[in-house]
Amino acid sequence: MLKQRLWTAGILIPVVMLSILFLPTSILQWLIAGIIILAAIEWFAIIGYSGRPQMILAIVSLGIISGLAWLLSREVLMWMPIIVWGVILFIVTRYAHRAMPACIQTLLMTRFNALILASIVLALFGHGAVILHQSGDLGPQQLLFVMILVWLADTGGYFAGKRWGKTPLAKAISPNKTWEGVAGAIVLGGIWTLIGYKIGISGSVSLSQWLLLSLTALLISVVGDLFESLFKRCHNIKDSGNLLPGHGGMLDRMDSLIAAVPVFTAGLFLLGAF
Repeated sequence: MLKQRLWTAGILIPVVMLSILFLPTSILQWLIAGIIILAAIEWFAIIGYSGRPQMILAIVSLGIISGLAWLLSREVLMWMPIIVWGVILFIVTRYAHRAMPACIQTLLMTRFNALILASIVLALFGHGAVILHQSGDLGPQQLLFVMILVWLADTGGYFAGKRWGKTPLAKAISPNKTWEGVAGAIVLGGIWTLIGYKIGISGSVSLSQWLLLSLTALLISVVGDLFESLFKRCHNIKDSGNLLPGHGGMLDRMDSLIAAVPVFTAGLFLLGAF
């Protein structure tokens, strides 16, 4: 499994990095849209949209919600990830170690409600990535920075959790995740954050602001992972798919980024970085 994970990552990561750094936003946004659609197909299948007509309807709904988001003012659109992921953070932390009430289970298991929620989350990721990429000269580097931050956090969390993990992080949602794994994620992510500041990726943002923003994005990426696990647990699914050898489905690889990227973008915007 580890060998497959490394091979897949070794192929995909350079492609993603080169695309972000050298493609114009006008082209990159279509690649992002394609990745979102792949993740959406897996997510909607988990929810229960089976068969081509139902899946097409679900994808169209995603497109409509994404299009409506562009009609919002930039200020409102930048507050949306903070509000949405703030609510999700509350749910995840409150029910990390105990059963969810019936009302929340109904929200996650009712197809229409789950479709709207998933579409909003995916749309916010897409808009956050595109807005950050085109935000200025540092936009592509900052988008790549937050993606590497999440990748390193996943790596640090995986190895620290396997080596020292004892204290459950959210045993009712994802029993294998531990606080020791989170500590490993913070250590590795913190080192990368300082490197990013040192080489100037932070732009006009101060060191304290950069550290706080990066730590927030890192922790929200953990929440994104738990949020997907919550969905899968409600629907008795282990992996969202098998598209990526050793990694599961596209959604399994995107869950942390879906949370971190729009929150990081919103943070930079609210700090006046663009």
